[in-house]
Amino acid sequence: MPLYRLLYRSEASLQVSEQDWGRTIDQIVATSAQLNENVGLSGALVTSKGLFVQVLEGPLGPLEATFERICRDLRHRRVILMELAAAEERIFQDWNMVRIRDVESTADISSLLELDKSNRLYAPTTSALVSLMRNLLLSRRIPPTARGTGANFATPSKAFGSSD
Repeated sequence: MPLYRLLYRSEASLQVSEQDWGRTIDQIVATSAQLNENVGLSGALVTSKGLFVQVLEGPLGPLEATFERICRDLRHRRVILMELAAAEERIFQDWNMVRIRDVESTADISSLLELDKSNRLYAPTTSALVSLMRNLLLSRRIPPTARGTGANFATPSKAFGSSD
């Protein structure tokens, strides 16, 4: 079965206090976690200054259905598809979905989100962004998701994109 990778960004339209932000994101992540597992998706989410950046990978059908739900979700605005491409292998295969927390390198992420006139990133930029997300996970030694155990917020927080 062919494998695809989808990268998008959006702005948060959540109306929650800064204090409740993390808890709200964790709830979204937990709700989506099981759905990602059920349809064979994996990926990672990072939030930075009110932006969501998420990578999803898996079969094209579930990937498209999940992205359509994200686009309809009122917690997002200005959803921009940055890349949808065939992938040779999963980069986040160990996580149905993982939340990358407390990103110290928000400047790196923000600089990588520069779009061209057609609202697309250049291929080297999308690769760099996905690599940065993977490196952040590895540097924090976030263990692989234990399949079927639900979300674990101390380590991988499974899902945001799946059907939030």
